[in-house]
Amino acid sequence: MKFAFKWFPAIALVALGLAWLSGQVCSLLGYEVPPQDLVKIFTNPDVHWTVKAKCAIGAVIVCPVVEELVFRGGLFKLVCRRWLKFGFWPAALGTSVLFAAAHYFAGGVATLVATFLPLAFLGAAFAWTYEKTGKLHAAMTVHFLFNLLNMALCLCFPELGQP
Repeated sequence: MKFAFKWFPAIALVALGLAWLSGQVCSLLGYEVPPQDLVKIFTNPDVHWTVKAKCAIGAVIVCPVVEELVFRGGLFKLVCRRWLKFGFWPAALGTSVLFAAAHYFAGGVATLVATFLPLAFLGAAFAWTYEKTGKLHAAMTVHFLFNLLNMALCLCFPELGQP
């Protein structure tokens, strides 16, 4: 668990930096990136607090557990076994691309451009955490912390809540 807490600040800074950079690329390409769905929910005064609480639990707790079970505990592990001769990085990068692509289905082209690079990086970072520790809960912890940080930033600075 120390590993997850030790590396989380660096992982978060790189991911947030990539998100900012991707947002700048979107602007240069003329795409307007819509706010994240959670930003819309949390900044809308008409949304009941119980809905906001359910969304927070889903984003911060449920998603990291489910996504890590599927992408790192299942897919990454399977690909590593099949492609053992190629090493860790091809499996990490391949499953990270799938992780980023899975998040795209909620948005359009601007969302894809704005989120693909940071999410692919995060997928690789979660795989690296899992590989280094051998513990799926370490990857879940980093994922949980990142989603918590992202949600806190969206709540405190809604204008930064671009994907």
